[in-house]
Amino acid sequence: MDEALKEAARQVPSLAVLVVLVVYFLRALDRRDQTIRAIADSCHATQAKASEAISENSRVMGRVCEALDAQRQLVADAVRDGIDRSALANRS
Repeated sequence: MDEALKEAARQVPSLAVLVVLVVYFLRALDRRDQTIRAIADSCHATQAKASEAISENSRVMGRVCEALDAQRQLVADAVRDGIDRSALANRS
């Protein structure tokens, strides 16, 4: 029994070093996880903003297309009715 206690006493420094290494490792993992969470949160926020911008651009593009269609129709009507656009331009 005395030999077992002596062997255990000799192993205490190794055990202490092992515990310190495990604590440092766990802290490093925690810092890494926090960094990954921060990056993920930033990424999700950026994706949400990009999605909103795409939606707004699509809405505006639809309105521009409607305006262009209306102008095309006006030009087509003018051509169909025989109005000479160059004559209209010279009136000013």
